[in-house]
Amino acid sequence: MPNSHSTEIGADASEANPGPDVPSPGQLALECQAGSQDAFALLVAQFHERVYNFLLAMTGRPQDAEDLTQETFLKAWQAISRFDPRFSFSTWIFTIAKRTSFNHFRSYRPSVELSAAPEPTDGSDPSSVLSQDEDREELWRLARTLEPKHYQVLWLRYGEGFSVEELAKIAGVYPIYARVLLHRARGQLAKLLEPKTGRGSRANITQ
Repeated sequence: MPNSHSTEIGADASEANPGPDVPSPGQLALECQAGSQDAFALLVAQFHERVYNFLLAMTGRPQDAEDLTQETFLKAWQAISRFDPRFSFSTWIFTIAKRTSFNHFRSYRPSVELSAAPEPTDGSDPSSVLSQDEDREELWRLARTLEPKHYQVLWLRYGEGFSVEELAKIAGVYPIYARVLLHRARGQLAKLLEPKTGRGSRANITQ
């Protein structure tokens, strides 16, 4: 699950900051569209870790995550001519990663021991536990037992820090439906936590 390389919960989901001497992802994508493999190598260097962590969160298997990461960037290179620089490259690459992971789920769905899930500290909002370092890894393991689409929105929102509008673009749905998915995902996670707490823990989407 989220390892020492993972994005911090609630981190800013804006384009990766490559430093003052490196072009922005959008600029690099334009160079890629002109045929520059060096520019694409810089994009891979900037986004490999985040894409890998997302796919590791989705699959729970490092080797699968690495294979799917390579497949994601191969697809991105093949489709780079269709990237619209008016929009975020991070949203575009995560959309490809999401589709790649869903294709993977058609042939494989991980099984997880539910008994290892942590008890939430306040018994009210599972998203608050997703933000606590000491319990985060075990709760993410529990969250992975949800339907892939529900686990995906939880990870994009709380694991990668994407806004609701950004994750809606990645998931290919309207923002209002993304909020519905988040609400359902948090509600289902709360139900899974009930045997640990002895009470319900429904929470409203506030962001």
